[in-house]
Formats: sequence, C-alpha cells, structure tokens
Amino acid sequence: MIIMDLEWNYSAAKGEPQLQNKTIKFEIIQIGAAMVDGGGEIQKTFDQLIAPTVHRTMMPKVSELTGITDQKLIGQPNFQTVWKEFSEWMGEEKEILFWGNCDRAVLLSNLLFFGFPGGDDLILYDLQALFDKAFLKSNQQTALSSALSALRLTPYGQYHSALSDAVNAAFIFKTLGGEAFLRKNQNKLKLQRKKKKDPSEDGDLILERVFQNVTDYRQVRPRIERELASQFKGEVKEILPGFYRNHKKIWAYQSDDCLIKVTSRSRPSQSGEGKDFVVRFFQIERAQLELLRQCSRKQGDNPVRRRKRNRGHF
Repeated sequence: MIIMDLEWNYSAAKGEPQLQNKTIKFEIIQIGAAMVDGGGEIQKTFDQLIAPTVHRTMMPKVSELTGITDQKLIGQPNFQTVWKEFSEWMGEEKEILFWGNCDRAVLLSNLLFFGFPGGDDLILYDLQALFDKAFLKSNQQTALSSALSALRLTPYGQYHSALSDAVNAAFIFKTLGGEAFLRKNQNKLKLQRKKKKDPSEDGDLILERVFQNVTDYRQVRPRIERELASQFKGEVKEILPGFYRNHKKIWAYQSDDCLIKVTSRSRPSQSGEGKDFVVRFFQIERAQLELLRQCSRKQGDNPVRRRKRNRGHF
C-alpha cells in the first residue's frame, strides 16, 4: 500500500484554455510517497521534484508554503518521466492513500492531461476522511498536524514537503491499525467531488449497472457491449471511441435510430478486491452527440494523449 502526498503549482490565469482542456489548473511539482506493509510499517520511500511545463513560474504563495523555488526546479525531470519512475518504484501495488481529496483530484487531472490512462488501474482512498469519520466521528477535515497531535505522534520533517507529509500520514495510518483499519472502515469513505456543469452529462438515463470487483479494467468494455446487445434489438455499433472527461470514460453507440451515450466511473470495491465500475446508459440526441465529439477532439489535440490513448484503455 502507498501513502502519497503531492505539492503543486498553479496559475492565476483563468478562462477559455482551461475550459477547453488545453491547460490544467494545478500542476504537480513534487511527489512524495511511502510504501507500507499491512501493519503500516514503512518499507521504502519516493521523493522527486518535477519541472513544470504548463505553469512555469512558481506562485509566491506556493514557494513560501513549500520552500520550492524556480531555481530548485531547474534541471528536474518532467511529469511524464517522474510518473514512469514512480510506477516502476510502485511495482504491482495499486492502492494509494492521500491525506485529503485534493491530492487525489490533482493526480487524476495531471494523469489525464499528460496522456496517461486516467488512473483506472489505481485504487485511491482518502485517509483524512477515514480518520475523521471512523476515529473522530465527524466530517471536519482535520489538518495533518492536528491529527498527529490527536494521536500524540511526533511530526517528521517539515510540513508541506511531499515526502514529510507522506511519512507523517503513514505514521497515522500505522497508529490507526494499518490495513485492518482501512478494510473495516472503508465503506465510510465517500470521496466527495464538486459537480460541474458538463455538456457530456446531458441525456436521458435509461439504465445503470455496477460491475463489481473488476481486477482488469479491460473487462469493462466487453461487458458494456454485451449489456447493450441485450437491451436493443437492432445491431449496436460504436460511433465514438472511448475518451476521458472529468475522470469518466465516455463512449457513444448507435442502434437503429437510437443514439446511446455510455459513461463509466470507477470506485474502490467494498470487498477490497479490484474496483467497482458504475456504468450508465443514456439516450441522447444528435446535437448531444456532436458535443461529445467536440470534447473528444479537444482531448485528442494533446500529442502525448494521441500517442498513448490506446495503451491500456478498456
């Protein structure tokens, strides 16, 4: 199991480029992680600064908080290189815990932007939410420093250093009981996201299925197509290949004159094995299909995504 922490930079600029997926709001500049065993004992660590390629100038507030300056990032590898190194370091381990949901969202957005397959093979947990709900019986979003104090643990290193924060979160994980505590209480984890208006959400919901305990995400698409074949009398054909948007994978199919949008979003399975995929089927109009095609084309404008979009996707 991995305990991960991220530091990121951002830009004050807002507007159309971000809406069109041509940029990202938060860009990761440091990854820190600790690999732990079932009891929470640290086995090895990972720490790497990342040279930004989108928001190249450090925001003063970020530098003040983290101690990371423009000079420290000169000569550092880019996100693609670091993520490949991290994946090798991680090996077969796919379960990652964060202190809070922000790092989780930032990681997924960076993976999508830089052309990696959307994090579908990762199982992500919010350790802060677990601590609050299972230990404090609240939803107060406890700061890492406050949780250490509540458990009478001595802080390691400096706060807002990715590795130090990951190690401190690992101390908390161990004190709570490690993997046994997680398995016992993971049904209390509900990763909350602020929903944004998205044209790809349009359509009339006609069916929802949950594919449980999926250990190979390539199994999902054949199950979707079997479900479509059982629901529609006419021949079902894919008219828009799958693409990622807002951490979902989206396809479009046609059966006779009926247009169908399919969305798939994964979540940790309650059994602890693999992931559950929540799959929804919508009937859409021609105009909605064109909006989906526009979203797909915008994502395909990224050259890294074009090279990698067929690698590992279901």
